[in-house]
Amino acid sequence: MNDFYSRPIKEQRVFIRNRIPAEFVNTVIVANRQTPKGQLDIASIHIYFVWTDDEIKMRWEIWHRLGTQYYSHQGGDELIPAGTTIVATYSNAINNDKFVVDPGGPGADGRPIRYPASASGSVFSGSPSFAYTNKPVSSGEKLMAFENESKLPEWVDFKWALLPTAGISPKSGETTTEFHWRSVAFYSDLPRKTERILIRNRIPQEVQDEIAFAARNAQPHKTASSVIYLHFIWTESGIKMHWRLKRSQPDGSLINVREGGDEITP
Repeated sequence: MNDFYSRPIKEQRVFIRNRIPAEFVNTVIVANRQTPKGQLDIASIHIYFVWTDDEIKMRWEIWHRLGTQYYSHQGGDELIPAGTTIVATYSNAINNDKFVVDPGGPGADGRPIRYPASASGSVFSGSPSFAYTNKPVSSGEKLMAFENESKLPEWVDFKWALLPTAGISPKSGETTTEFHWRSVAFYSDLPRKTERILIRNRIPQEVQDEIAFAARNAQPHKTASSVIYLHFIWTESGIKMHWRLKRSQPDGSLINVREGGDEITP
């Protein structure tokens, strides 16, 4: 017990308000003015504090609850697990506030599933539904998968749908079972799209070799020397893929050194 109380106490101030863009905060405020009294807010800002070897990190996300629950934006400190060499992100560049992207398509019961994408035949990632962003690779993207792999996937398969933000609500006198099966029918009838996105042959061999080297030489509790971000962006013409190669710095941060793939407006 004496040993416990003799340990040094650390103090750290983590700034929040000035790190979340005012436009996103205002979106939440405006949305919540429509929340009926006594009900959960229509939108909320989730703030996460993460203790690391060096300091406390902070990340934030904005969530919306209408008929469908979906995500819109996130930001804060860049956090990836030690040794990660491949990061996948999802974002929605389809500018239509009546729909959000569900990257998972339906499960056996017609409802959305959360692990939709397979990478060269194995499970890759899933996500909640997410809304339109005009910054698909610079704060509008959703971090989805962290892989400690030396080899990039040959391809990634998606089965996805556009979900109406309004969704459906129980009818007067409708039982829980009746509402469940009406919801199943509603989701099952939505159109689905299937796309295979080629990855490996679109990334220069020297970049692949750098990622393989980083994976082989990853150190415990340390950021890998190189990390590649695979950005999957939903657009009116299908899913686009943009990649960015980042290298770690002595302080653990990452800087962009090279990028390619589909051209995406920031």
